[in-house]
Amino acid sequence: MATIEQRVNIALDGFTLELIKQMARNAKTSVSKICADLIRRRIEDDEDAYYVKLINEMGDISNKKTVSLDEARKYLDALPD
Repeated sequence: MATIEQRVNIALDGFTLELIKQMARNAKTSVSKICADLIRRRIEDDEDAYYVKLINEMGDISNKKTVSLDEARKYLDALPD
């Protein structure tokens, strides 16, 4: 089947594959769409965790009403990878 989406091959253990197949049946969609959604959610969760860590590292900024874009960029550039 032709698609504009890029394809990725993954290897799953039998138990995980059966769970994903069941999720696909329940949602009346394809296994690949369920996998793509799960991956997308994980990326969003990782992004959220990164920003929570960033905010915690910045410390108390409650006394500031705004942070300039330049100030934010300087702070982000100074962080280790």
